[in-house]
Amino acid sequence: MALTEEQLLAYLETEVVPVDELLEAFDALADSGKEVRAFEWAELLKDTLIDSKQLDEAVSAYEWLALKKNTSPAIAQKELLHILSASRKEQKFIPPAFEKASSIEEAFLRLNHLRAMKRKMLCYNKTWGFGIVSRVDPFYQKVEIEFEKKGTHEFAFSYAAEALEVLTDDHLLAIRHNHPDEFARLLKEDPAEVIRTTLRSYGNLSITKIEEHFVPDLLATEAEWKIFWAAARKELKKDPLIEIPSKRNQPLRIRRKAKRYDEEWFSAFQTRRDVAAVFQGLEEIQTQKFPVLKPYMTDAISDRLRFVVRGGALNRPEWIAQALVYAAQIGVEPNGIDTVAELTRLAERNDLPALLEILPARFMQAFIGRLFTESETAKSFLLGRLGEFGTTALNETIEALIRNGAEEELSEQVRAAVRRRTCSPALLLWILRNEQRAAGWQISGTADLAFQTIELIEQDHAGGALRAQNQLREQVEQLDYLKTILAAMSDSQKRDFMRRISESPAWGKLDRQSLQAKIIKISPDLHDVVLKKTTSSAKEKKPRITSERSYQARKDQFEDIIRKQIPENSKEIELARSYGDLRENAEFKYAKERQGLLSLQAEELQTALNTVRATDFANLPADQAGIATGVEIEYADGARETYYILGEWDQDEALHIISCETGMAKALEGSKPGDTVQVPTISGTDTEVTIAAVTPLPEHIKAWIKG
Repeated sequence: MALTEEQLLAYLETEVVPVDELLEAFDALADSGKEVRAFEWAELLKDTLIDSKQLDEAVSAYEWLALKKNTSPAIAQKELLHILSASRKEQKFIPPAFEKASSIEEAFLRLNHLRAMKRKMLCYNKTWGFGIVSRVDPFYQKVEIEFEKKGTHEFAFSYAAEALEVLTDDHLLAIRHNHPDEFARLLKEDPAEVIRTTLRSYGNLSITKIEEHFVPDLLATEAEWKIFWAAARKELKKDPLIEIPSKRNQPLRIRRKAKRYDEEWFSAFQTRRDVAAVFQGLEEIQTQKFPVLKPYMTDAISDRLRFVVRGGALNRPEWIAQALVYAAQIGVEPNGIDTVAELTRLAERNDLPALLEILPARFMQAFIGRLFTESETAKSFLLGRLGEFGTTALNETIEALIRNGAEEELSEQVRAAVRRRTCSPALLLWILRNEQRAAGWQISGTADLAFQTIELIEQDHAGGALRAQNQLREQVEQLDYLKTILAAMSDSQKRDFMRRISESPAWGKLDRQSLQAKIIKISPDLHDVVLKKTTSSAKEKKPRITSERSYQARKDQFEDIIRKQIPENSKEIELARSYGDLRENAEFKYAKERQGLLSLQAEELQTALNTVRATDFANLPADQAGIATGVEIEYADGARETYYILGEWDQDEALHIISCETGMAKALEGSKPGDTVQVPTISGTDTEVTIAAVTPLPEHIKAWIKG
């Protein structure tokens, strides 16, 4: 509004002064070049509000003045102490907000933050999570927060001002706390709205960051997140106000207004010089599903596709592959490009397997399909490279070969690889997972495949082959698979297989024991193989111990899996069955995968609980570094750190408790005051330290041990 002095004086005489309106008017006055008058009137407004004891409004008026004048935090602090002189409680908030602030903007942000804190107010901290303010203590300048997962903790005002976020009623975590039933309904029925609320609460976030907020606090497992995000993404793609990026590390955004895909948009799209931005535009074009592409649309699309293909020729073949997939899906080819020649060149590249691994899954499938459709040489090249593909690329290639009438040549290639024992980890994994088709191709010898699997697991691999190798290891550790292969083996083969597992470097100690326990459960007569191996190489070993606290935590975890998670998973499987066709039923697939994981976790925990003993570490010696001692070390620069070494499962970063199995504990073991030892560092290199002291465990660590 255009404010006159008479109007200002009239406003100042009212019972409730319209402070926000007046500050807007002062903004307009300052922007018009009349800053001096705006500042004089703001001073008059502030003094009037102080006289009438409207202190919150007076602080707002002074904040406007200080920000406009860029007043230093030190001067602003003195003025605010004067404004709030009638309230010693309010004055306590000012020093913590202003003394460490780097700017006047930050200082007022911190002050307003502290003044807003009240008992029972909801808050959030990036490290500590969701909490409720239980007490604000101006005298000691502390705020006490009851955190959902971390218990009750006190923060100084200075830390609370910068690290605690006060949650409004529409924040995601506030909705979950205040309306749990409604929140549970939204999670199940409207995942897209939950994502919108997340973005409104935390700002623009990448998919990876959103997942970190959800798992495990809002959704228990990664599998649940995948189902949730798939449903949310499907709906969000229809929302013109939501911008979904092409890469997981780029943020989702809420637009202020819907995007219009008109001639102006396509003209701007045609000027994009960043390939990721071009792909994002092509993704948006696909999402719009235009019934007919107008000439200006096809011209822009064709031009940008040509730009990407020509750029991909500079040793970025994945750009070319992705662009040719977009071209086929949208129905517009890159201008002046021989697509068949480009496809053939890609099929003949030495790094084709690596190229396929780079492509996102949906582009990989579409690209392989286009290779077969348009390149005559693709089939022979893909057949000859089967052993080089990772799991996903191999699966897609095999399906494409079968669809395009090359099953006979494919089966011969696979039989030869098995016969020569030259299967790659991905190919052997495919055979194990496709038993019926493999049997149809006359690939038999379950026992032999089992020994080939162990051989591949023991080899060194990288990239896609390493991922397939890890999946092979998981396959071997599944109880159903072990039952199948042991049933196909003779007695001597079983004993050889058990010996191979017992001696294999592919498993760590605990994992090997778990696997051996499963095999013995199926064939108890193999127990003596393990016993002989253990007896023949037995040396005096240290007892495996852990604190009573950590042992109880593992025991509680085991009980939770057995009594809660497995029964819940059984219900999930039954519910998923009711959804129909199991081949296309994602819920059933995830539920079954979780069933296998839970069973494995339960067995491993049971084995661990049977082999590790709980203790309070009483009466253990403290004459040298080792279990149940505190070790103070001194670095070359004089810095000192103290570590408390406990049992296998013990760890608490805040209290400097480390497990006896950590690299640091093993490096310190046996040392005495005055010794110099090499210890590991965060960077991965070792550094020399001096042992300053070795002490018994202090009382606060003993209290932690007992839980």
